[in-house]
Amino acid sequence: MGYKIVMQANTLMSIFGENTAKSKIIQILATNEPLTAKQIHYKLKRQFAVTSTYQAMHKTLKQMLEEEILTKKTKTYSLNQTWVENYKKTAEQLDAKTKTNPKELSLDDMQEGETVHLPFKGILEVGWFLVDKLMITNNPDKKPCLALWRFCYSIIGLESKHLIGLKNAFTQNEWYAFVEEKNKVDQMFGETLKSYGLKKIQYGIKCATPLSDKMIIGDYIAEMIYPSTFRKLWEIQNRLPIKIIEFNLAKHLMNMRELQPRIEVIITKNSKLADEFRKEYIHQNKAKK
Repeated sequence: MGYKIVMQANTLMSIFGENTAKSKIIQILATNEPLTAKQIHYKLKRQFAVTSTYQAMHKTLKQMLEEEILTKKTKTYSLNQTWVENYKKTAEQLDAKTKTNPKELSLDDMQEGETVHLPFKGILEVGWFLVDKLMITNNPDKKPCLALWRFCYSIIGLESKHLIGLKNAFTQNEWYAFVEEKNKVDQMFGETLKSYGLKKIQYGIKCATPLSDKMIIGDYIAEMIYPSTFRKLWEIQNRLPIKIIEFNLAKHLMNMRELQPRIEVIITKNSKLADEFRKEYIHQNKAKK
């Protein structure tokens, strides 16, 4: 199979999910095919400490045959070369999307199910993109928009044109923010966003991951992924002050401008999933009242 297929299999793990049985079987067959079902089950236990039964694994193999990911000859399984080639083309297209210039990206051109991966240098670049591109993207049905954040985002460091754009974005659509943290600093930032037109913000809501936040507008879902060190600094900055007067505004501004970690933004057009997020956070929280 060779090195290229191994690389494709490793990349594929991010598509199927790192802990799925399918991704592990693909990785095993990328370097060891052809194998019998018993051999695959043995390697799953040996290489990945998988504890699922042989019957469950065999069911997964059957699904992968039906999906034409695998082929079967007598009693042995191999990766389907046609599927591999198709995946290779898809990977190349995804790679091209990864190199998309955020300034040139048109979200309206994205197809349902399509994903783009954008790298940014620093939180300010991310903020500019969110205001200038994402928050004003097409939302013809005027669906409510969501911000699912671990910490409340700040407008400090944004230029006047972005502040005007933020107010326009909040006027154009109804935005609801849910924030995991519930401290004085996050509440201060939240009140500022409300003054610019944010419809509602709730604190202490489990809605993010340790390293990523999400924003949903129309049929689009944007996930912002931060380095762990930057996320930790953000945590310390917001949690440390006991009183707002103790908040170090100068240091916050320096963190916004001077620290420029690589931040990844992944945008997916998925109308069904976007509606599920709205249902989970907006509608359920209304129902609790």
